[in-house]
Amino acid sequence: MALGAGFFSMTFASNAVVVLAIPFYQMTMGVDPFLLSLAMALPIGLGIIASPFIGHLSDQSTSRFGRRKPFIAAGAFVSAISFGAMWMVPQSWSSDAQIVYFSVTYLLFYFASLLVAIPTTSLSYEVSKDPTHRMSIMVINTYFIKAASLLYQWLYPVAGLASFSSILVGIKWVGWSVAIVLIGAMALLPTLVCKESTKIAARVSDVSFSVTWRLLIANRALRWLMGICLLQLGGSVFAASMDYYLLVYYVYDGDIAQGAVWKGILSTAYAVVGFASVPFVSLISRKIGKEKSLQILLLMSIFGGVLKWFLFVPGIGWWIILDAILCSSVWTALTTIIPVLNAQLSDEHKSSHRRPAAGMFAAAFSSVAALAGILALVTSGIVLNTIGFDANNGAQQTDFTLHAMRLILSLGTCIFGMLSLLCLLNYRSTKND
Repeated sequence: MALGAGFFSMTFASNAVVVLAIPFYQMTMGVDPFLLSLAMALPIGLGIIASPFIGHLSDQSTSRFGRRKPFIAAGAFVSAISFGAMWMVPQSWSSDAQIVYFSVTYLLFYFASLLVAIPTTSLSYEVSKDPTHRMSIMVINTYFIKAASLLYQWLYPVAGLASFSSILVGIKWVGWSVAIVLIGAMALLPTLVCKESTKIAARVSDVSFSVTWRLLIANRALRWLMGICLLQLGGSVFAASMDYYLLVYYVYDGDIAQGAVWKGILSTAYAVVGFASVPFVSLISRKIGKEKSLQILLLMSIFGGVLKWFLFVPGIGWWIILDAILCSSVWTALTTIIPVLNAQLSDEHKSSHRRPAAGMFAAAFSSVAALAGILALVTSGIVLNTIGFDANNGAQQTDFTLHAMRLILSLGTCIFGMLSLLCLLNYRSTKND
């Protein structure tokens, strides 16, 4: 449960800035949208590079408090302070000064959150070597992740409640409450409850980062596993980004309010089905194995991709929930099955090379997830411009634009699912070799 609290904190740290910064800094304070997006993207890009170094330092640590706990404690403290400070920007400052303030505090917060995320993930790999127990740990973590996913969307509406004298006051209360309780305190729980193995915490000979990195990228099984993550978190997320546009401009003929309502219904369905899918994913993993389970879930998402062509059409109504039923389980696999497989690769690497590696393997997943997020965001913007989407046209989008969106949503989901299956087959082949 303590590890789950850590993952709850990590989920808030990953998403709370976005759900608060856009309505607060852009819509309330009036900063330039492009500069804000740049300020939000830069730390993520730098984090892709920094993550392996953090993982390496954590693996090489010889602290008497453990390899992971000092990093988590320091990161929890700094991330809580910097997150709360992020919303203290004076209203009287110029827009340029406000965006500089946000950039500095967010950069500090992002790197502090990496100090929490990578060692906490490493700790989840190391707390048990038993495959069944390890899967149970990832299942509990997933429940906490999905609970956080349901809650963080409500942060800005809470900040705007009438009980606060203004949104400026509300954002400060919400910001510091989240910072202290949900990000700082919950991130610290694993350091207080979880025990690091004395064997893991024993002193090891120093190994340079370059040597460790070369060994990591030479691991073929890891490359195929991270390929699945990149394709799903990047490719499939890019394809899925078309659903909102189709709901508004195709299914509901440009009615933004109605489209937003059904997007909310669909997102809620994904969250509910996601919760329900956790025991299902856990059960089939125990019965038929993790790799076969992942294969089934990818096949379900491919079938869901085919069905998207027939679901995102005018008059579909509540049948749209079928999309969530077929496609949500694969996202559960990314927080249950994939981490277990990654942890197993870490164990094998440690056995072969006689040194801890969980930090580097956790960092690999962190870097790939961040890279996938940036690629999905950038690709979505480029493609929308390429296919001729123009928000000013409202319901008068061209037939070509709408048809292209439908193809990206449906065919894209299928293609990225099939490529993920190919990566999985190569992963299994590499493991068998």
